[in-house]
Amino acid sequence: MEEDRVVEENPPTNTEEASPTNTEEASPTNTNDDDEKKSSGNNEKNDPFTVNIQLDVMQIGLFIVALATRTWRLSFPNAVVFDELHFTNFASLYLKRIFFFDIHPPLGKLILAFAGHFVGFKGEMNVTHVGAEYPSDFPVIEFRLLPAICGSLIVPIVYQIAVELGLNKWSALLAAGFILLDNALLVQSRFILLEGMLLMLMSLSVLSYLKFRKLSHRSYSLKWWFWLSLTAVSFSCALSIKYIGTFTGMFIFYLIIKDYWRMLADYTLSDFSLVKHFLVRSILLLGIPVLVYVYAYYIHLSLLTKAGPHDNVLSSAFQASLEGGLASLTKGQPLYVSYGSQITLRQTYREEPCWLHSHEHVYPIRYEDGRGSSHQQQVTCYTFKDINNWWIIKDPNGPSMNVDDPPEPVKNGDIIQIVHGITGRALNSHDVASAVTPTNQEVSCYINYNISMRAQNLWKVEIISPDSRTEQWETIHSQVRLIHVNSSQALKITGQTLPEWGFNQLEVVTDKILHQESAIWNVEEHKYTYAEKAEDRLRELQLSEMLPTEPTYLSFWEKFFELHLKLIYARQTQLFEHKFSSSPIDWPWMTKTVAYWISNKSHSQIHLVGNLVVWISGAVSILLYIGLLGFYLLRRRREFYDLTQDEWKKFLFIFDVIVVGYMFHYLPYFLADKVLFLHNYLPCVIFKALSVAAVVEHCCHWISRSHYGKYAIQNIIVILLSAAVWMFIELSALSYGHGELTPKDVDKLQKMESWDLLYHG
Repeated sequence: MEEDRVVEENPPTNTEEASPTNTEEASPTNTNDDDEKKSSGNNEKNDPFTVNIQLDVMQIGLFIVALATRTWRLSFPNAVVFDELHFTNFASLYLKRIFFFDIHPPLGKLILAFAGHFVGFKGEMNVTHVGAEYPSDFPVIEFRLLPAICGSLIVPIVYQIAVELGLNKWSALLAAGFILLDNALLVQSRFILLEGMLLMLMSLSVLSYLKFRKLSHRSYSLKWWFWLSLTAVSFSCALSIKYIGTFTGMFIFYLIIKDYWRMLADYTLSDFSLVKHFLVRSILLLGIPVLVYVYAYYIHLSLLTKAGPHDNVLSSAFQASLEGGLASLTKGQPLYVSYGSQITLRQTYREEPCWLHSHEHVYPIRYEDGRGSSHQQQVTCYTFKDINNWWIIKDPNGPSMNVDDPPEPVKNGDIIQIVHGITGRALNSHDVASAVTPTNQEVSCYINYNISMRAQNLWKVEIISPDSRTEQWETIHSQVRLIHVNSSQALKITGQTLPEWGFNQLEVVTDKILHQESAIWNVEEHKYTYAEKAEDRLRELQLSEMLPTEPTYLSFWEKFFELHLKLIYARQTQLFEHKFSSSPIDWPWMTKTVAYWISNKSHSQIHLVGNLVVWISGAVSILLYIGLLGFYLLRRRREFYDLTQDEWKKFLFIFDVIVVGYMFHYLPYFLADKVLFLHNYLPCVIFKALSVAAVVEHCCHWISRSHYGKYAIQNIIVILLSAAVWMFIELSALSYGHGELTPKDVDKLQKMESWDLLYHG
């Protein structure tokens, strides 16, 4: 069998190169590198102020064609398409400086708002649903133009990425052509959405890294600094537009770490040089993202200074810091909570606000599971302002609920009673299992606050505000925990909804775990009790406007961190179902679509649907490249070297950039516990297009050894691009929404049974 063994024509002579375990990768070789280095070096020495500009006609041509496809009939439809509803409203709110809350970072929305301001848009717009017609004075084309330009730039950037990977110009043309002809990327770039900007920045970060890596022989040169900095800036901007840009950042870090690991084996580098490289990369690739991300939020919070429709998801202090917010509605609200204060207690760290609430209704004698209750007055957390949200702070050592003159403030560690303002019953907890979460203790109200066994309605005040300026309990500013004295448990909400007997309000319990966000409250509304008689107090509460007063000042960092706490909670409570949601398992083969718009007059419609030639060949190419790696590793294990060492290094490097990059942007979605859509997969399409080009060129490398093989790659690329053009044209009616489609036309466009195309009636 020895005579059947196939080896390289020039097997490795170096021991390190011949080692089958040596998988060290390197940049793709370039026969002109030395000449380029010499010429560039000579140019710099002869005239340091000379700038050499090279124009790639192919890249310019690709950009022009891409721009034409993405701007054709850009004003159609003159109606809200899919998530344009959100982003146009956000831009409008920016221009009016009205605060809003969104789960995505602000940079993309800021750019859209700047574009609107640049063309003279004043923010006056009143569209309320997808499909609604834009006002005649709304700059539809101007708003859609910026995403279209960014989406067009992806095409030449992908072309250049392929060239930097060492692929030939024909292969680079195939990769760029697939991006140009993908209907999903086309649709996502033609409307007022964020993905055009996002994908352009993601692609630019990969290209910048490849350019930086190629300059390893010119460390600390001006170009080296430029491309490293641009790498950091581009992925920083990407993650500041949408958090999926974090995947690109993680991928870049993976590549940088691998490069540095290889540098550690270079004995020509001193320890000082290695430390220097480590510090430079760390400072730039960590510092720039932090600066870009924080500065985007700084602009965001500096612009949004007025109260708006979303500020109620934030704390009372945040609301009171906005112009026209809580602070502008009343005046004279006392600052410090005292004995005799009438207050509303708001749960602090919940996205949807709720207030401690009680009413005359009692818990049922027995719950559905047969457990008994205290049959006392219900205590809940109610998501609306209501007269039953008012409570009175009472000194347990005195009979009166009136405020003293001067008022005696409640301090950190004081023991108090909390009496429901309308019913006059005291807040209580006891050793009875709660209604929905029986592992916690029930909270109720006694028949009246003077009943015996007083220890069960005593509460200890713990002020936990991180920057508390005083030991006294402050309105709005102080965050407090209320500890039940008898059981040493904290008052909290569980997030569970009570059954119909509890009017579907939120469950309130006590929990022995004290340190949790759901156990933190703050006083939002506050006034003093002066009436002696219960009926007079009731009349005062019924006439109360329930609005807090004093304006508060929050620093940028206080607002920044509070927003991010809300963002974490908001992302955890997103919807888990949507008509057009899909699973990551559906994406590679394009088995799902997303409806973006349908005409009111015909069956014409716009869908997010990918070019089947691009998506399916890309998925197959990713699998083929993984299979090729496994094949070559097995062969090398048995000392069959099908590739020269330089070819093997190039193969591994391309695998790292394309296949590993694909996995970084795809696999995390399998861990996502939220609703997902097809557009989440679009970054992977870039790597799929590159993988097709890489696999075609690699396979043609073997075919080219035949007599007619040198033309194989051109022929295969022409065939693939022709197929992609045909499919692009076939699906163009779903991309541009043109043509008066009939039901039969829609049936013809249904390339897969699982696609969700729409029909009227």
